[in-house]
Amino acid sequence: MSRRADLDRLLDQGDLDGLVRIVDDCCDADDWDLLEVLATRCRGAVERGHQLWPAADHAEHRLALEAPGPFAARAVARDSTRFGPAPLAEVAASSHSWADLADDLPIGPLRAMVAHERVARGEDLTGLDLAGGADPLGLPFRLAAWEPDYRVPTIGPYAVEDLVPAPGPLVPTEMPAPGAAAGHEAADGLDALRALVRAWVEESNGSSRAIAVRGDGGEAVAALLAGSGAGGMRVRMLPTDDAISLMAWAGASGGAHGRRRGAARGRFEAWWCLAAVGGLLQEAGDTWPPGADEVGDLAGELRWWQWDAGSVPLGWHLNLAVEDPADGLAWALVATDVRDAGGPSDVPARSRI
Repeated sequence: MSRRADLDRLLDQGDLDGLVRIVDDCCDADDWDLLEVLATRCRGAVERGHQLWPAADHAEHRLALEAPGPFAARAVARDSTRFGPAPLAEVAASSHSWADLADDLPIGPLRAMVAHERVARGEDLTGLDLAGGADPLGLPFRLAAWEPDYRVPTIGPYAVEDLVPAPGPLVPTEMPAPGAAAGHEAADGLDALRALVRAWVEESNGSSRAIAVRGDGGEAVAALLAGSGAGGMRVRMLPTDDAISLMAWAGASGGAHGRRRGAARGRFEAWWCLAAVGGLLQEAGDTWPPGADEVGDLAGELRWWQWDAGSVPLGWHLNLAVEDPADGLAWALVATDVRDAGGPSDVPARSRI
């Protein structure tokens, strides 16, 4: 029996396991036409009372990841996955160049997102014209000289592996007196730090707290830990590149159970956080983004730390402090997420189809 006949039979039966096996067979045989048919017909099977969207999601993921550019681009354009482990714009961009995809991507936000995903992976798309299509992020289509090589996950046929970055060596230090709470001038920075891990909190088991003080980074951490019973803290001063990379990783991640937001979104969150902490959002008003050189100069003026309260948290975690010496302001963030609601996990950040 041919694969197409098998597909007809399995669709009539609503056989989800069999359909997933057909997906694998199509990929092994480079039968992308049939895989595209499977994806669209499984999506429509709900009209016959069959819930076959997991097979459709898997087929779209495999098309975006493994199929030639036109098929991958059409999967992105359908943008119909519900619970795929990563946005299809990121999946396609992880394994195709912009030239592979561009001719078959429609004008609009998804086209822009694929371009930004390619830029986050180092492709220079200077001069790209979106032909009037909406751009959800608005960032430059090339990495600035001050931007790091961003962390990107390993995207495979069945899983997206996005390891929690190791914190590096942290040095015990005496807990300073907590800094005095800052006022409205620090509000944009607080909101931006929380936004880095919003998916952890809103879509998963995560929690986060952030604080802003008048003082330095250590005083911000002390204020965040006040009342927690912590007797000390460990810190590591972060190079600017590492701080930007860490923020982008958090902004891209969905945590333990939230859906991954993508490397392009992570890059945006890092830019936004830099601009917010340094007061550029207030200065720019409705103009976004600020000039790349302006953001880069600001990034070099800020001071960054990783920290903990004596031991490295398990699972997903982001303990970050930042200080703006020019304005005498500092912020601290603590965010954690766990795989199971009942307790922490040290399992690496990994999503499965």
